[in-house]
Amino acid sequence: MKNLFDLTGKVALVTGASSGMGKAIAEAMGEHGATVIISSKDEEACKKTLSEFKEKNIDASFIVCNVADKDSLNELGKKTGRIDILVSCVGIAIPGSALEINKETFDETITLNLQSAVCLSKIVIPQMQERKDGVIIFLASIAGVRGNKSIGLYGLSKAGLIQLAKNLAVEFGPDNIRVNTISPGMIDTPFSSSLMENKAFMEKRLSLTPLRRVGTADEIAGVAVMLASKAGGFITGQNIIVDGGTVISDGN
Repeated sequence: MKNLFDLTGKVALVTGASSGMGKAIAEAMGEHGATVIISSKDEEACKKTLSEFKEKNIDASFIVCNVADKDSLNELGKKTGRIDILVSCVGIAIPGSALEINKETFDETITLNLQSAVCLSKIVIPQMQERKDGVIIFLASIAGVRGNKSIGLYGLSKAGLIQLAKNLAVEFGPDNIRVNTISPGMIDTPFSSSLMENKAFMEKRLSLTPLRRVGTADEIAGVAVMLASKAGGFITGQNIIVDGGTVISDGN
């Protein structure tokens, strides 16, 4: 039982791994024994993250990749080699009414938030099929499970990720490939900093969150380690909501 969360011998590719929840997930997987491949489009941030991981004796390397660019993704696929665990943590949220969605914002959001996950999956699944073993985790959002009038396009893309995980879980479950999503609520990261600085918004948000606080990146990382390890061995096609109870709140 003590080895339930052990990832020794596994290779984890984490995109969006140079900051925020992606970085926390990569670090946690490394601390639990995985060899980690850090990836983001920011080379300097990747170097800085790698240096921090090395100081903690985490076995890591990095590959620069802009997952919104197909050529960059194809190059990533050529460089990675064996991947046991794929974690996709990239995302963009363009605020605005549904009536303000245009081709540019739609394409940018869907390409980065959803299409990149499809492409990454196509890169790693064939080798996972050969080994009859693999784990894929997409970072979604509670915006993908409820209506939203201000970041609806973001929610649409994250709902697509949740469905993608279900589709892949059904199709490739017989190959012992497990696919899940994690849907965070309000987490203390650079991505949510502008909202967290809005006092009126935060007062309302926390009043609707039973735990009355925001989450931490480490709390998302812990769920990712669980899903990637033996502890999550019988979980697939699920969307794990980590939000302090926000979506189940009755507002009291």
